[in-house]
Amino acid sequence: AQDVVTGKAVPLQGDQITVGARRISIFGIDAPDPDQDRECRLGNQLFGCFSNARRFLAAMLDLGEVTCTDTGKRNYVQFAYMTCVVNGKDIGEEMVKAGHALAFLPQSTKYVELEKAAKAAKLGIWQQGVTFTIPWVWRESNGRAVDGP
Repeated sequence: AQDVVTGKAVPLQGDQITVGARRISIFGIDAPDPDQDRECRLGNQLFGCFSNARRFLAAMLDLGEVTCTDTGKRNYVQFAYMTCVVNGKDIGEEMVKAGHALAFLPQSTKYVELEKAAKAAKLGIWQQGVTFTIPWVWRESNGRAVDGP
């Protein structure tokens, strides 16, 4: 049987949550890492790309309990990659659609079309004047695993 986790979730990062003691990575997306708040810019000002993503996720999690289904994949530190739904909405889909996360290409092309739409609409990190490093490239350039926590 597929592992399904249900309950109230708390955001860790823009692409990671906890439900009880379980740490879960959202499958198919990659949101900016915590230390990218000092790297992302809007013009010459710092732009809180990690903080914005985490806040957006927190607001979604306030809508109710999540139901997460294990994909069978694990990240570098063995957190499960799961597809999670809250209030009938796919969390990965909503994060990418709002421009707060990218389609995690090293893992899946599931959200590529939604990312293109967010870019075209200039939402979140895609808005005019925002510069940032793709999160998995950022991790790699800082000596961390591409599929790191």
